[in-house]
Amino acid sequence: MEAYQLKMVDDNYHAHWQAFLNFAAQAKKKVGKHKQKPAFSSFDKFFDYESELKKVKEKKAQKKERFSGIGKLLRKEGA
Repeated sequence: MEAYQLKMVDDNYHAHWQAFLNFAAQAKKKVGKHKQKPAFSSFDKFFDYESELKKVKEKKAQKKERFSGIGKLLRKEGA
């Protein structure tokens, strides 16, 4: 399941990268009265890849913590 979720993060990364390139070509914000600059100065401000990976890893860790005592309990009951 984690591999699938990591693949989805990569797919989202690529989709966001394409959207960023499309958007970056057009998006501007006003600076002063007549000047404009790109709305996002870097791709990392548009999509935080490391944060998305961290979310997937945290979900896996939470599941491990949630069920960590079950194996111990089952071994005790079976013995």
